[in-house]
Amino acid sequence: MELTLEMIKNWGGILLYEKALEKVKAGAVVKADVYGDTIVGVYLTEAGPITCEFDVLPNDPENDDFIYVEGKCPCRTNKRYGMICIHIVAIAISVAQRLSDPMRQQRYIEERRHAERIEKAIESTFVRSDKGTPAKLLIELPNDYLTQFEKGSVSIRAIVLVGNPGKPVFLEKLSRDTPLAFSEDDNIVIDVLEDMQEGGIASKMTLNRIDFLGLLDVYRGRDFYLAGSNELVKVNQKTAAFSVYASMDPENGEIKLTPKAKLEGADIKPVKFISELEKSFAISGTTITPLKPTLPLQYHSLYTQSISIPRKSIFFFFERELDVIQSKVPVEFQDGLSPDCFTHTPGTPRFVLNLEGTLDRVCAELEAVYEDQAFPTQSYTISEPMHQPDPDDFYNFFDRNLPLEQRALTRLRSAGFFGLSGYGLTSVEGRRKILNLLGGFIPPLRRLGWTVNVKGEIGKFYDNAEMVIPVVDIDTKTAKHGWFDIGMDFQLSNHNVVPQAMVQQALNKNENFIDINNKTLLIDGDAIESMRSIFRDCESRSSSKPGHFEMPSVYAPYVRSSLMALDGVDSESPIDWRAQADRFNREEPMKPESLGTLENTLRPYQKAGVYWMRFLENTGFCGILADEMGLGKTLQTLTWLNLERTNKESQNAPALVVAPTSLVENWRREAEKFTPWRKCVVMHGANRHEKWKEIPKADIVVTSYALLRRDMEHYEDFTFSVAVLDEAQHIKNRSTQNSKAAKKINAKSKLVLTGTPVENGVADIWSIMDFLMPGYLGEYKSFKTAYESPIAAGGVGAEEAQERLHKKLRPFLLRRLKKDVAKDLPDKILDVSYSSLEEEQGKVYNGLHDAYRQKILQMAALGNFGKCKIEILSMLMRLRQACCHPGLIPDDMRSGVAADAPSGKVAQFMDILDEAIDGGHRMLVFSQFVEMLQILKKTLDSNGIKYCYLDGSTKDRMGECRRFNQDNTIPVFLISLKAGGTGLNLTGADMVVHFDPWWNPAVEDQATDRAHRIGQKRTVHSIKLIAEGTIEEKVLDLQRKKQAVINATVGTNDSSIIQKLTWEDIKELFS
Repeated sequence: MELTLEMIKNWGGILLYEKALEKVKAGAVVKADVYGDTIVGVYLTEAGPITCEFDVLPNDPENDDFIYVEGKCPCRTNKRYGMICIHIVAIAISVAQRLSDPMRQQRYIEERRHAERIEKAIESTFVRSDKGTPAKLLIELPNDYLTQFEKGSVSIRAIVLVGNPGKPVFLEKLSRDTPLAFSEDDNIVIDVLEDMQEGGIASKMTLNRIDFLGLLDVYRGRDFYLAGSNELVKVNQKTAAFSVYASMDPENGEIKLTPKAKLEGADIKPVKFISELEKSFAISGTTITPLKPTLPLQYHSLYTQSISIPRKSIFFFFERELDVIQSKVPVEFQDGLSPDCFTHTPGTPRFVLNLEGTLDRVCAELEAVYEDQAFPTQSYTISEPMHQPDPDDFYNFFDRNLPLEQRALTRLRSAGFFGLSGYGLTSVEGRRKILNLLGGFIPPLRRLGWTVNVKGEIGKFYDNAEMVIPVVDIDTKTAKHGWFDIGMDFQLSNHNVVPQAMVQQALNKNENFIDINNKTLLIDGDAIESMRSIFRDCESRSSSKPGHFEMPSVYAPYVRSSLMALDGVDSESPIDWRAQADRFNREEPMKPESLGTLENTLRPYQKAGVYWMRFLENTGFCGILADEMGLGKTLQTLTWLNLERTNKESQNAPALVVAPTSLVENWRREAEKFTPWRKCVVMHGANRHEKWKEIPKADIVVTSYALLRRDMEHYEDFTFSVAVLDEAQHIKNRSTQNSKAAKKINAKSKLVLTGTPVENGVADIWSIMDFLMPGYLGEYKSFKTAYESPIAAGGVGAEEAQERLHKKLRPFLLRRLKKDVAKDLPDKILDVSYSSLEEEQGKVYNGLHDAYRQKILQMAALGNFGKCKIEILSMLMRLRQACCHPGLIPDDMRSGVAADAPSGKVAQFMDILDEAIDGGHRMLVFSQFVEMLQILKKTLDSNGIKYCYLDGSTKDRMGECRRFNQDNTIPVFLISLKAGGTGLNLTGADMVVHFDPWWNPAVEDQATDRAHRIGQKRTVHSIKLIAEGTIEEKVLDLQRKKQAVINATVGTNDSSIIQKLTWEDIKELFS
């Protein structure tokens, strides 16, 4: 029967329905049974119960006045006046509520079945009496009871043991003349079975799924016999806790839901689950255990098999279904997995423009397509949400990108289409406007990757229209060495030439078409202007050919890539010119070079980087290695510097490396590690002036920007084979002393290293290129007009300027992201970054160190190590704090140094953070000192950098984690190692910084794993910050020597590890 509450409301109106509903809640309906299309019920009135009967008639949707019920109630309202009464509506509501709730319906059936058996006094198979012959009920389950249950019913057998000792008797052979005395438990089972059978029970009975689970429920604490064997099937008395376990598939990112029961003493056999309505059981071997709680009915399929939530449905599951499951059953998440882990970022749509109409009027629709989902492009609101899986990150999903969609709509305005939605655009009218649309508007859209479909009469015209094709002629024979010749004309598809004056005349009138000889020729004005802007963007001079001009060969790659991208422009050029330009643009792999002893040290992408540097060196050009942080720019550079220089004048000259002060020590260490046979001279510190004579004999000279600026008059005396600027954002401002000093370096080759080539704006890249290849990007004023100002202004002009700049830089800028070379990378990159103590900071550290060293020597002389342990730990802690920041040291121990004196490690950290932010990375920063985190908070505040913070006093730990995971604009999370080393899900980060690493790497690994989780596709970059020449560096060395001891130590705190060290180890730490 189809009966809903909405149908019932239509019977007598909403007021009668509301009154009837109140009566149902008050218990006025005591019976309501369905017999086909007839409902019979009993309703309690003040005068007593009345029996009410009515028929529910088929629905007639064509007749709104049709009454869907025919009543037979004895009340005056229905019987005399023929109106729907409150009794009919109340009984109908009771039935509809049951039909919509299977569990309520089943309870009603069971209650009615029991009541009818009692009411009709149905005769039992045997007579029961407390004074009868002792008897015991036995029930046998079939061997395949689970299979039968899955098919819908289970056949059981019942036997009664009569007397002492019990004699087995089939129920049909029991005499009603002999009363039987059953136990209380047996009587309950017999009552339940008689209700199910609606009469006496038999030796063989078939129970439906609901009744079988009802039997299991009353059989708790007892044993079934198993047919054909001597085994017993035990039903546990106690219930087991049931939950759902949610995990992530590391292969595809799907969330897998698995039923989980906490069974006591379960054997090793697999656990199976059976359920129906509100009952559920776990079966392990020959043990059946009732479960609590039970899943909502719609999720019962989870009992028979795990459910996988596809990635595209994960957010729907979290938003709509998880709460439904959790309202009944606990959901346990795999470590590192929770709804808060998942993030949203704007997706990148593909735009589809559909045009249809005639030469008089054209209509348009614009769609934004995200993978397989298409939406009408929106300007201000999004009515249809989207959660599209990110193929590179299981924890990230793409939302619709409203700013990009709005920009696409804005772009259409220039053609005359206006509107707030892609499905509500105004039409374009008039032949001139429509011809300009076809000639000058559609081609650039297609070059941007848009799909443009032109249909109808205008589509036929467009398909048959002739396009004026610009043809660029490139020649290297007539130009001098290092130059090439360029000319241009316009042709039709049959190679007939169109006069340039005619084309220019049309463009001057802002027309992208020419009407000539009863034909219309379409002009791709955007392609012509783009081509001319390319030529204007390069240095040029007049050619011996009329109408031609010449360009330096350095611009060949830029011209080649730009012309290739201009669909609609043809070019004719020599094969060798194209091949050389393609090599610069890395369209073809670079020629491999033997890397000697470092051949097996470099990863494939690092070798490619060295080959690229060698190619630039061979061709006399310079470049920017702009690989993302953590990809080994230093190692690639050292490998290239280790090769013999191709320029003979450079072969005996040293290379100069200029780096930030915080990285000078890193360069020394990396050179010592990878090229120990090369002499490396570090020009740093007060004694550097003693080393000027060593420079001519050195292979590599390393200094800082600050000292380069101070010592420039000395460096001008040398000519270096190569000048390498590391972290070249230090020369981003063309007017700074750093920039001016760097540009005075005399070097045959130059290389710039940076992870942030455009940190604050494109002016940065002009300054860097002015160091490498002066004049390539033109004078700054022209660069600003052509690139900086349009990009800063935003909009369509910015996109075009960015694309031109990208093409111009591509031959001389190599940038790889971790995701680009993921196949060559491990899951985690582990780095150590060294910094020097600032002058005042060093004063604090050295004062403490000298005093503590004397104490250690005195303690060692006494030899009582056990009594000294606490004091040694205290001294170690103070030295570690001094390595971090002077402000962590008490006033009376700072040797007069101010608490806010600068810290070398904080400066180093900020350099790393700046590069990380510019590269789009997000970082977890761990420290054991809460006071250090507070100092970092102030530093971030003063720099306007957003952050999350967590230490032992943080009240809403999960709230901070949720905020970091879901807000991609927060780049850094400061975390106390003790408070946040475990138990947090922070997959929004892909970098981890250990500000003050200590004894056991396992503790740091555990903290790093907060960012590296199951399903994480991004490589996590972990960095230890070490103050060189301090206790931190000595502990790092001791770790390597004592790794086995440290790993074997139970507990990872200082106290437990100190116990494993000798006096010699302690003295070495303080040496």
